[in-house]
Amino acid sequence: NSHMTFSASWAARARKPPSVPKSKSEDNSDSDESKSEAGDEARAHISPVPPGLLASVVVFGADGDLASKKILPTLFNLWRRKLVPRDLLVFGFARAPMTTETFRKHIFKCVYHPSQPQGDRKEFLQRCHYQSGQFDEPEAMEALLRQIEEQEAARLAARQQPAGSRPQALHFQDRRPASASFDAVGAAAEAGVPEEQVRLYYMAVPPFLYASICGALRSGRRADADAAAGAASAGDFAALSLAEGASDAGGAEGDKATAAANGCGVAAGIGNGGGNGGGRVVLPTPRLEERFVLEKPFGKDTASCQQMVRELSMLREDEIFRIDHYLGKELVMNLLVLRFANVCFQGIWNRQYIKNVQVIFKEDFGTQGRGGYFDEYGIIRDVLQNHLLQVMALVAMEQPLSFSAGDIRAEKLKVLKCVQPLTLDTLCTGQYVRCGNSPGYLEEPTVVDKQSRTETFAAAVLHVHNPRWEGVPFVLKAGKALTDRKAEVRIQFHNVPGVISDLANSCPGGLPANELVVRLQPEETIYWKVQNKVPGLGFETNQIRMDLLYATKFQQRKLPEAYERLLLDVLAGQSSNFVSADELIHSWAIFTPVLHQLREEKVVPEPYPYGSRGPPGADELASRFGMQKFGGGLHTAIDARVTTAAPKRDAPPTAEVASAMLALEGRHGAPRKPSSFTNG
Repeated sequence: NSHMTFSASWAARARKPPSVPKSKSEDNSDSDESKSEAGDEARAHISPVPPGLLASVVVFGADGDLASKKILPTLFNLWRRKLVPRDLLVFGFARAPMTTETFRKHIFKCVYHPSQPQGDRKEFLQRCHYQSGQFDEPEAMEALLRQIEEQEAARLAARQQPAGSRPQALHFQDRRPASASFDAVGAAAEAGVPEEQVRLYYMAVPPFLYASICGALRSGRRADADAAAGAASAGDFAALSLAEGASDAGGAEGDKATAAANGCGVAAGIGNGGGNGGGRVVLPTPRLEERFVLEKPFGKDTASCQQMVRELSMLREDEIFRIDHYLGKELVMNLLVLRFANVCFQGIWNRQYIKNVQVIFKEDFGTQGRGGYFDEYGIIRDVLQNHLLQVMALVAMEQPLSFSAGDIRAEKLKVLKCVQPLTLDTLCTGQYVRCGNSPGYLEEPTVVDKQSRTETFAAAVLHVHNPRWEGVPFVLKAGKALTDRKAEVRIQFHNVPGVISDLANSCPGGLPANELVVRLQPEETIYWKVQNKVPGLGFETNQIRMDLLYATKFQQRKLPEAYERLLLDVLAGQSSNFVSADELIHSWAIFTPVLHQLREEKVVPEPYPYGSRGPPGADELASRFGMQKFGGGLHTAIDARVTTAAPKRDAPPTAEVASAMLALEGRHGAPRKPSSFTNG
């Protein structure tokens, strides 16, 4: 309870904006623009991690692409910006037979940037350690745990030294406002609050290894706990004896005896300083919390997902953090604020005003060397079932009681339970083929199966059957090798009812519907598409964009990377931005029937040229639900390229596409289209 009170009081101080002196002109200003840029900047660097935390991060698969490109650079950036404790420990585990020094050289290459001080990198690398071995080898896991415990014991001993004699690297300084900044170790000791110790295990490995790794870690922890309990009495006696010796000794000998007492007496919290080591504060035993970060994919269907959940039953649900990096994106997190903090949206966020909701993910490149992984899963499993469905749930959910993990997850789960399973009649799949010098999917060297029917494009229409959203199509669209790269949410509204003829005739083609667009990446933006009178003597209207471009509005603020935010959340024990087991199972229930049907009926994805908008069947599916196409207009620079690359719907396909279609038909039969489709 005392620790919770301490954490709550610190959080209250941290949330309180620092006092920024106002100028006289600001006090008298009629402007509605915020003048608190300095305060905003100070708050931007507040870390949710408790200041006295003893934190260790263990990365499994530390030599892989995910760890090298994302996890290790993110940890360094957080450490460099003082958003995590300075005595953070990082451990890597992988099959590669590396030494710690070799591992540090690997990290150096991963985090190197010429604009950053060399001293920061050198200091961070000293916090990094490595253990090699097989993931299912108990001896290797035991060696890893021994190394972790040795380094953590040495860190705790260093923390217990007086602030003046503590190594410079262990002074915890952060970028909190001055009113909330303090020496974490000293404050915790004065408050009589035990320090927390968190061990974060990051699984940057294939999912089939999760159960064996977590089981080995749990078994090792139980063995350590039994050994510690058996040796408690002897350890306490040895610590007491060493502490008394430190008390009698002076100078360097007293310091050595004190350090030895730390090694034996950490668990009992015993020890007295003597000589030059006098005044040392010995904190109570830190309570160890283990947190396991799991990367997708979480199974391939409902059955495999449920099996994975069962295999990890040795872990509590609150120890598991299933990461979906889209939930850590700034604009995704802003969806809840946009909805529930603005009264103008609350009245129109329903079926009476909204015509459709589209969640779109586009990439302008192919598999980029990931063909082996991608061919096993496809775009539906890789993007629609997790990233896009999670964003859709945030758009459709009711207001939660709070922003706690339990309340947010409960509302998202209600949405998922209201969605009927997807069917082939409301799904369009495609696979990109060669266009010019850009190779097709089956030509990718990492795609082994040259007869593969794996989809690289999918557009699915779902419905949320509840009073708010009944009848509103929710479109999830994702594809590779398309016109451009972006991810966005498009909320299209109904046309104005009963519009007068003067307005209806003022815009060529009639008044277009309003649209709210939240661009998640790149160039984070929120904009309204509204009607406006064209300046001049005549009466003409045109649709314009009312923009909130983050790069312009928040020039002094660097948007945090998704992995930065999510790793801080794990260390702080905040799971609001992570996926629960119930959400996973219900999301798979939406897609599993159609995934099995695609496999059993050997449905061939519709070919589309590399660099085009996707297969023509997507436009036909859109027209069935009252849309001209999925997504918004294209950039001017892209229109010309698409005109030459993509065949028109009412024109015969190009020779390259026709050849690819004939090849596909010869292998598997003609690509399947729902019977209700018509050729446009």
